[in-house]
Amino acid sequence: MSLAQSIRVNKPPTIFSTILSGLTQAASEPLVTGGLLCLLTRGSTQLRALLLAPFGFTSSLFSNDPESIARLAAVVTTLKVLTTAGVLRRINEALNCLAWNNWRLKRSGADWQFGPEKKEVILITGASSGFGYLMAMELSKHARIIALNRSPLPADLEALPDVHFYQCDVGDISALETVCEQVKKDFGTISVLINNAGYGIGKTLLEVRQSSINPDLCIKKADGKQTTNAEDERLFRVNLLSQMILIRAFLPAMLAQEKGHVVSIASMASFVVPPNMVNYCISKIGALYLTEGLRAECLTRYPGGSSICNTSIHPGWHKTGIDKNGILTKLGITEDPPEPVIDAVVDQVLNGKSGMICIPKHHQRDSLLRFWPRWAQDLKFGLVGSKA
Repeated sequence: MSLAQSIRVNKPPTIFSTILSGLTQAASEPLVTGGLLCLLTRGSTQLRALLLAPFGFTSSLFSNDPESIARLAAVVTTLKVLTTAGVLRRINEALNCLAWNNWRLKRSGADWQFGPEKKEVILITGASSGFGYLMAMELSKHARIIALNRSPLPADLEALPDVHFYQCDVGDISALETVCEQVKKDFGTISVLINNAGYGIGKTLLEVRQSSINPDLCIKKADGKQTTNAEDERLFRVNLLSQMILIRAFLPAMLAQEKGHVVSIASMASFVVPPNMVNYCISKIGALYLTEGLRAECLTRYPGGSSICNTSIHPGWHKTGIDKNGILTKLGITEDPPEPVIDAVVDQVLNGKSGMICIPKHHQRDSLLRFWPRWAQDLKFGLVGSKA
């Protein structure tokens, strides 16, 4: 696998891959492996033979000869290992969930009031397309929506009575600060902030072109070409700095009302850095660190901070319209539908839960790639012996 494909590689499922995926999922489920272990160690000989028949074992497996005893012991040991690993994984997930939710089984602070009355206010950046548009459509059923976007909203979203559009380029810091003040005047405060706006450039650090943003920010090279430092600067303003500005604008009121939720739409790029995505990945690991740092400050620095929820969402490749040039298709990457991401965000918001959510869920383990030894990462991502 190339590093460019490592963030999320999807291929159309085959019968074999579907069966393999099902077996893998069953082997990691302690209720399945533990149940089989119980039946093989405590069940009747006929039941045990029936369970093992699909795997080519016969009733002779349960005879008293050393070979049969050794084979049965191997099966039982395997199930014990799988069950123990599954139980430990479940315990780890439960502790992580408890920690993310400020070590409380029930969130402290004021109660959420989502529902037909739409007493809560949710601000979403980048709401005209992709994840932002779908989140606004779904959450508008439960709350009033403030949509911050540079481009006009689609007609169906704009037509909804409880969706309020503020045209703003979140990469324009002055304009964003002005809009925040206007939102406060119009709504008082917000309950949920969803930092969704973001984009990528898809260029290496040394790729160059004439900047269309601000030529004064570019550095001229000896050959007369210019590096587009302005592009990097704008990407960081949109993908990361805007989130900090919005948090500073609305977190104080959230703390005062003892109710708030800050959601950051990050990426699996928070954990893996392929070529052509360095600046994008920097912004996404920054979004994760912003979520974790804000949570730590809420727990230790701000009165009422334990009432604030913090969530980072880490999708892989999903159909959001971001791949306008067909680069993912050329890499053999099939984009997942966006609905699982929307469902995860809606679930976190409506239930007032915090967390670091990777989508799909089984890609949670990919977040650990960052902690692999460098040699192991190079082998996995095809960097050993690779040439430009």
